Amino acid sequence: MRLAVLVCAALLCGRAIAADVCPVEVPAPPPQRAADGSDLTASGFKDWLSGFRDRAMVAGIPAGIFDKAMKGVAFTPKTIERAYNANERTQRIWGYLKNRPSPERLAKGKEALGTYKTILARIEKASGIPPEVLVTFWGMETDYGRNKGKDDIFQAMAALAYEGNRRDFYEANLMAAMRLMQRYGFSKAKMVGSWAGAVGHAQFMPEAYEQYAVDGDGDGVIDLWDSVDDAFASKANYLKQRNAATPFRPGQAWIAEVQPPEDFAFEDGDLTIKKTIGAWEIRGVTLMGGKPVSTLRGVTMDTPASVFAPAGARGPTVMTLPNFDRFVDYNPSQSYALAIALWSNAIAGRPGLKTPWPEDEPDITRAQAYALQKQLKALGFTEAEPDGDIGKGTRAAIRAYQLSKGMVADAFPSCALLRKVLDAP
Repeated sequence: MRLAVLVCAALLCGRAIAADVCPVEVPAPPPQRAADGSDLTASGFKDWLSGFRDRAMVAGIPAGIFDKAMKGVAFTPKTIERAYNANERTQRIWGYLKNRPSPERLAKGKEALGTYKTILARIEKASGIPPEVLVTFWGMETDYGRNKGKDDIFQAMAALAYEGNRRDFYEANLMAAMRLMQRYGFSKAKMVGSWAGAVGHAQFMPEAYEQYAVDGDGDGVIDLWDSVDDAFASKANYLKQRNAATPFRPGQAWIAEVQPPEDFAFEDGDLTIKKTIGAWEIRGVTLMGGKPVSTLRGVTMDTPASVFAPAGARGPTVMTLPNFDRFVDYNPSQSYALAIALWSNAIAGRPGLKTPWPEDEPDITRAQAYALQKQLKALGFTEAEPDGDIGKGTRAAIRAYQLSKGMVADAFPSCALLRKVLDAP
């Protein structure tokens, strides 16, 4: 049994040995600033807090609840630094997937399928969300409830609201947290969570708590901190309600490793490009081992799918199906969605990836990513302002650059690509 767990984990995660950083010197990016362009300071935070209190009063938050929630809240630059250096943003995909899951976590997930069999079956019948998916979200976000976060969420969200990159979002969630405090009588001491304000077994932001959390254990109180049943039911309700127009497709796969033909045009390999299973078969894409992609669980020749290489042409190539898009809807991070997809397959005993990750590829720093984006903009391949976050917009700009140079357009920010772009006239 333990050997099977180790093999499955190896197929899922690879060795993921840390690589050296790309040896290209770049200037430091500009310092983080508040939304109005001013320096982030304790006095600036106090000014924001004063204005936010006024806005909360207008929105109907009782003064007593506001003051109780925000007692002791002060300026914390550490929270802002953590937001800018979240794992989804800074790690190569193989580093991010390392230990997601570890052999121990994989075994714990399989155990949870049995422990919570009854409620998971009831939820699947009502929502269509498979048990292995819900257990994976739980494992991914809290290590099966062992790490739900210990940060004061009011402190955390206040810092991020002041920083201003998503001010409206965090102010709305601060007010939602205050309403939860008022509605359920939750103490400030109970309302702890992640550095970004997500709480409980489900790791819901407070607005999501208000909108999607449901009573899974029937005790009349929705408590995501202490009730696993509430958390499972709430996560399923979130996935169902947020995607009412494109619901999860029961019985259909969400991801599979594929083998593209030697002449595959990687510019067509992107999560935003959808073709039917039949069209990909005509293009010569097969499952690993040569079986047709039309043999995947629950698909037809008309099922839409994407083919992409998350680590570039040198790494694994995967096919993603509509159910994978539901993971992206939940969290737009490509790395996060891949982790959910691969981890849930592993828990269910399905095969993982066989192609190794290009672990000899050096990491690039956030400063290097910023410099890459800045130069791509200067060369006319994007209009977006650089932020050091390699997202779908940056990948699109990289792909356009690669096509213009006759390169393999896999949209991967390799060290070699960084050198080439920065050396461009």
